[in-house]
Amino acid sequence: MKAGARSEIGRIEQFDVTPLGDQFGQDHTAYVPDALKEPLFGQLYATAEALPSNTYAILDAAKVAGLAEVLATSDLEHRCFYKGDTFDQLGDVAPWIVRLEEESRLTKNLFTQGDAPWHLWGNEAGIYLRSSQSLETLWQHFRKFTKVQNHEGASVYFRFWEPHVAQTYLGVDGSDAVGSPSFFHGYNGKIADAVICCSTQDMSSVHYAPEREQHPTEAGYKLTLAQGNALTQGEERRRRADIATALRRCFPDQTEDIPKDVLIETIGRVALRMGAYGIRKVRNIHVLASWQLFYGDLFERRDPLGDLYNICRSALSEDAKLMQMQRRMDVLHSEGVF
Repeated sequence: MKAGARSEIGRIEQFDVTPLGDQFGQDHTAYVPDALKEPLFGQLYATAEALPSNTYAILDAAKVAGLAEVLATSDLEHRCFYKGDTFDQLGDVAPWIVRLEEESRLTKNLFTQGDAPWHLWGNEAGIYLRSSQSLETLWQHFRKFTKVQNHEGASVYFRFWEPHVAQTYLGVDGSDAVGSPSFFHGYNGKIADAVICCSTQDMSSVHYAPEREQHPTEAGYKLTLAQGNALTQGEERRRRADIATALRRCFPDQTEDIPKDVLIETIGRVALRMGAYGIRKVRNIHVLASWQLFYGDLFERRDPLGDLYNICRSALSEDAKLMQMQRRMDVLHSEGVF
């Protein structure tokens, strides 16, 4: 894949990725899915003066078991964004930056889907950058933004290395970009030439650095109200996509003919309706979405005695509501109401 002319906000390309499989017994070992070879390791811009572009990953130790040990034995240049006491306390769940080589074991594992714990595609372990800069330069730039202020001035963790966060920030999800491209690309594109986000739920994407010069990103960073809201909405879309995947896994026959966007929209209706009753946990929305899948919209109002609806509106805790609703659903099912 080649990028064309860059716009002032940055060009976006989206595409599907088929992850690597086990490859056991195959004569040729693939390290990167075909759709990612060009974005990750190809020539970004077909110009003679273009500088060589390195490939980096910002990975989340919370999503890769033993990431510090994996990197230490990889022979790849790497560094944790945290240091000192923060590293001692949070190193096991910290973001790390690593310079990837195309034919490395870590590269292959990042793009392999399978049951082995080192097959990391399903983990969405982080984001990828193309840059002519050194790892030290990128580390100095990005480590300043692991913790930022929200619009109220409170200190919050900014998990920009999660694919859905980066895509929402840059407007890859179809909405207008809520953040400045200079956050990722730096002043005049001097940090990252491209940001690659690999998603297991939605389209993967490449966001190329804008053509117009950007203002330097300041050392301090504060999320605006619009940015905070957009990132929250992005997180909610991600939760619904995860629930949709779980429903397909648990109920393949019932979900086989339902398009992904329809299934996610259905889960969204359940989440909004049940959120009004104080039911918001992912595991609980999963259960309630499965009931809607089988019994239709507003299933909680189809109880002839109104017990389901009354439980929803009660002052019980969220988990207690689910427990009582489950008992009532069992009774209604045995009586043939559902």
